[in-house]
Amino acid sequence: MHQHHTADAGAIGQSILSVADCGGKNQRMSEGAENPKTYDTDVLVIGGGFGGLAAAIRIKELAPETAVLLVDKQTIGWGGKANKGAGVLWVLAPGDDIEAFIDFHVKKVGFYLNDQELLYKMARESYGAAQKLAAWGVNVMKTSTGELDIARLPFGWSITAADLDMMRPLRNKAEKLGVELLHKTQVVELLKQEDRITGAVGFSLLNGGFTVINSKATILANGDCDFGVMRMWANACGDGVTAAYNAGAEMRNAEFGNFYDVVNKGTGIPIVFGFNNLYNARGENISARYIRESQPDIPVSIVLGMEKEILEGRGPIYIDMAEFARSSEGRADIFRWDRPHMKALFGHESAKVQAYGPPSAQKVEVSLGFTGELSPVKVDHEMKTTLPGLWAIGDTSYAGSAWAGAAEAPPGGLRGSGLMNALIAALLAAPSVARYSKTVPLPVSGQLEIASLKEKIFAPLKRRNGYSALEAIRSIQEAVVPVKYSMRRNKERIEEALSRVAEVQGKLPELYAEDPHGLGKCHEASCIALCAEIGFRAALARTESRGWHYREDYPQRDDRNWLRWIIVKKVQENMVVATEPVPIERYKVTPGTAGQ
Repeated sequence: MHQHHTADAGAIGQSILSVADCGGKNQRMSEGAENPKTYDTDVLVIGGGFGGLAAAIRIKELAPETAVLLVDKQTIGWGGKANKGAGVLWVLAPGDDIEAFIDFHVKKVGFYLNDQELLYKMARESYGAAQKLAAWGVNVMKTSTGELDIARLPFGWSITAADLDMMRPLRNKAEKLGVELLHKTQVVELLKQEDRITGAVGFSLLNGGFTVINSKATILANGDCDFGVMRMWANACGDGVTAAYNAGAEMRNAEFGNFYDVVNKGTGIPIVFGFNNLYNARGENISARYIRESQPDIPVSIVLGMEKEILEGRGPIYIDMAEFARSSEGRADIFRWDRPHMKALFGHESAKVQAYGPPSAQKVEVSLGFTGELSPVKVDHEMKTTLPGLWAIGDTSYAGSAWAGAAEAPPGGLRGSGLMNALIAALLAAPSVARYSKTVPLPVSGQLEIASLKEKIFAPLKRRNGYSALEAIRSIQEAVVPVKYSMRRNKERIEEALSRVAEVQGKLPELYAEDPHGLGKCHEASCIALCAEIGFRAALARTESRGWHYREDYPQRDDRNWLRWIIVKKVQENMVVATEPVPIERYKVTPGTAGQ
């Protein structure tokens, strides 16, 4: 089935800020100021970041005749967070012990909430996935003999790395294969016929034009919810999570979307692995006090420990940079490889600090940086959601896939798991999506549904004043950022946080916008509020402490009652919370003693 759409070149243009040149491909688009711009495609990929591009590329490799439309609210190739972070990918390399890796990850990271079958699959696919990335033109680190250059970690797995310009070769590859690109278009709602997802609707951030996309198969690849806090790299607002929830898809493991990192208080930049070198104002090593054994990433205990030191008057907290540098010598980290774009980014950040920030010192004050990383869309081993016609990959379904277990996501206990999860998820989804798109007819959207969605989406533009989206977002941040709500939880404080979220949600019908960008912010505010509720309701339901979820009123892990996944789903207009047993009886790694 060919993709059909024609564009008004005067209104949209033919640049990277608009629809890619689509001439000669039997395309059509509804014209007129009052009519939506309608696109028909075999596969719709929502989100043009690392995972979305990887999925689009792989589908075109498997089925070149399949029409694939990639949509993003930013400029494809520049959005997402893949090109704003460290660029490392975890792999199970030749010589690594997969059984040791699984054992460690289930016992020390996921605490038995892992889908162990998917965990094995992710591990087995990781090395080949990194090789596939290199074959697509990404600058993945290689040895002099052309093999992946890896660094082995003491926890049973390895890492490799790619330079931070990875998005450009991926976009170039996608365009060469015939993937159509639609930039600066914010998707708000999914279209649905009976139980099947049949496309999506949204609007142009450039001119406010209403957009309707009919598709046989749809992939959500537009990130998790980071609650708009750490904008440098973790900037997703839960658009895909919200769209999936509103369409009736199940959510899983939402209680683990509460990640905190240790950051330089002056710059806000995370100090990767710096949690091992922390001191209080008295000069006491608090890392040794709160971290019981070697950890592959920041543990919950140091987050709670840092807060305890502050509350008991022993703050502020510092990192000894000289000690950190000595402990990092010879360790595989983000500066091991020669990656020019990565060095340029960090060099630029360092130059800003030296020019405008405080003078460098051996001891630097640190704080907790809340990121969130709520990624609960439930998927199976092919990344299918619980709704026919809808897949979810990358950060949208990281926790929902359950391969990482009771872990925040990403880094999920493994630095480099964000990129690798997105890549493998794309590779796992692509064959299923390609097959499905050949077996179903192209849907035709219902006019009544479209009219209703258009009215709902553009409602804030019809108000001259009302509730500010920025105020709504700030109020939600005040409910999710404090450690007392999102980390050191108890029933009373979770209910207090839910009350604050509900207060914001009660005002959302009054949101107003002056232009398309303001309209986009209104929808982001609604998404952030919904994601906060999903996360807190799941946290309220889990009456135990496990992994990245800590309950002050239930401080022990309870394997007897809580080897269960929490499921959140929209039923009519209600948010329903249920549980699903982990099929631990068919898994290899099991708890040694119930209740421990």
